[in-house]
Amino acid sequence: MGNTSIKKTSELSNFFNEIFLNRRRKNPKYSMRAFARDLSLTQGRLWELIHGRYIPGAKVTERISELLKLSPEDKSRMQMLIAAEKAQPVSTMRSVSNDEFAMISDWEHLAIFNLISTKGFDHTINSIVARLEISQLQAEGALNRLVDQGLVLEEDGRYVPAFTNITTQNEVPSEVLREFHRQIIGRSVTSLQRDSVDSRSITSMVFPANVKNLAKAKKIIAEFNVRMAELMDKGDTTEVYSLAVQLVPITVAGR
Repeated sequence: MGNTSIKKTSELSNFFNEIFLNRRRKNPKYSMRAFARDLSLTQGRLWELIHGRYIPGAKVTERISELLKLSPEDKSRMQMLIAAEKAQPVSTMRSVSNDEFAMISDWEHLAIFNLISTKGFDHTINSIVARLEISQLQAEGALNRLVDQGLVLEEDGRYVPAFTNITTQNEVPSEVLREFHRQIIGRSVTSLQRDSVDSRSITSMVFPANVKNLAKAKKIIAEFNVRMAELMDKGDTTEVYSLAVQLVPITVAGR
């Protein structure tokens, strides 16, 4: 997760989001799962439709129009947006706002998001509980929130990530992000006590620093993060790892 630029939200996404939000204003408990049900689509199909991964044919488009009770003008607009979406590149990233991230900021959400794509995962709550050493209540709650936000798709008894990565603006001050980083650092402490040195790497350095080079240092770290993720993702992925890089001042400036 990092500061990543992706394709802007499409007009088709805005079209369906407007309808969804109008329904949610009337019923605050209304979810994407309920929206998919009301459109006679699987939740996976709904998110594929919104993000340009699924282009419905004439029959499905007509059915959606009837279920939404669209006016002739809105029906024509939807058809035009669906046609236009065919020419758009598929985004493999999902950028979430701070408010959206607040719903999934506990570490187990991103752990589950990545765990479900690993080789050998059996797509059960018990497996999540065992692999992450969390409670069943935590596992069920986190998975449901990921599904409700459209970050994970549920199809034929399997859970599938809707995107290859979830991103947020990590330079924006936020208590939610700070708490997330505290939790990830805490997982490193857990690994330090639990795991052998063969399965982890924890290193530290202390050095004098010229703060004028900090911007360049942050850029190097960001590039390193991407390269490390690409390396560890090659071949069969069987585990979930976290990478937490801290470049922080030890001294108090001006004293």
